[in-house]
Amino acid sequence: MNRSFGNAMVLVCVFEIMLSALLLLFPDPILKVFGVTETAYPYAILYYRIVALGCIFQGLSQLFCDFVRVSGKPVLGMCVTGLGAVTNIILDAVFIIVFDWGVIGAASATVIGQIFSALFGAYLVFGNRTQVKILKDIFHLNKELCLQIISCGFAFWAAQMAMGFISLVYNSQLGKYGGDIAISVYAVISSIMTFVIMPASGISQGIQPIIGNNYGSGNYKRVISTLYQATAFSVSITCLIWIIVLVFPKQILAAFGGTEEMFRIGISGLRINFCITPVLGFVMLATTFFQSINRPAPSIIITVLRQIVFIVPFIYILPVLLEINGIFFAQPISDLLATALSVLLVLKEKKRMMCAPVLS
Repeated sequence: MNRSFGNAMVLVCVFEIMLSALLLLFPDPILKVFGVTETAYPYAILYYRIVALGCIFQGLSQLFCDFVRVSGKPVLGMCVTGLGAVTNIILDAVFIIVFDWGVIGAASATVIGQIFSALFGAYLVFGNRTQVKILKDIFHLNKELCLQIISCGFAFWAAQMAMGFISLVYNSQLGKYGGDIAISVYAVISSIMTFVIMPASGISQGIQPIIGNNYGSGNYKRVISTLYQATAFSVSITCLIWIIVLVFPKQILAAFGGTEEMFRIGISGLRINFCITPVLGFVMLATTFFQSINRPAPSIIITVLRQIVFIVPFIYILPVLLEINGIFFAQPISDLLATALSVLLVLKEKKRMMCAPVLS
């Protein structure tokens, strides 16, 4: 565990510094890819350059949070990220409202919040308040361990990259079949989907230390029991959001400044896109489950198939048959296929664990 922390910290520092350098060297191509217009460019570049400097603090705060959490202190782990969020909110008000610094103030508040999170996390880990014991040799990179760390985290990285890629594909097709109004509707859908993903993501992160510890000790029955209970909890929460979206789509669009044109496309678009949302909680838990038991391959397969292989062809094929509604059908069909795959892989893994000898 100590070596895992030391190697992970070195990797985070190296990759985050490389990321900052990449962002600062190629700002214009990156902003162009993400659709920044000439009007927004002066503001975007100011925000972009400051936030790019904070990459390493964001990475370290996430690292410290995870190691505090898996040390059996989830509340303190939450405080690591929570401190940064609260600091960001307070400084936003001070820098933007009081000092009138605009986007520079917003970006500065974000980075300072990340610095505070990283410092508090470092205080907990390096202050012997977790199970990690800081020794000089734990920071010596081990090739096998580094590859294991990267492979276990690859599924999450792939999911984040795929989300950005899919947004570009969606915007391209929505612009073709529905124009700016359709793109605005998708922006609303993406915002609401955040309310689905974040609780499910929080639950999936919460089961990681429980599953990891029990799997390591050979208590496979509790591993499966934890997954089943988390699934029931996650699906229940997503069901609440699912019902609200299906019953009140017009009111939701209106809350985001919807017009009659948006209602025409958006009401059906919301209902279609969210028609099988409850299953998403299980898919996210399945990817975390395989990461927690050190079997990253199934996690990567589920993520890549759901986020790219399944959905992209549907985004291009379905609108030919169903016009713009076909684009909104792409996500639920992809989620349904990913759910079926996740169930098969989890059942296969359950069978393997139940046949394995229990460790003494």
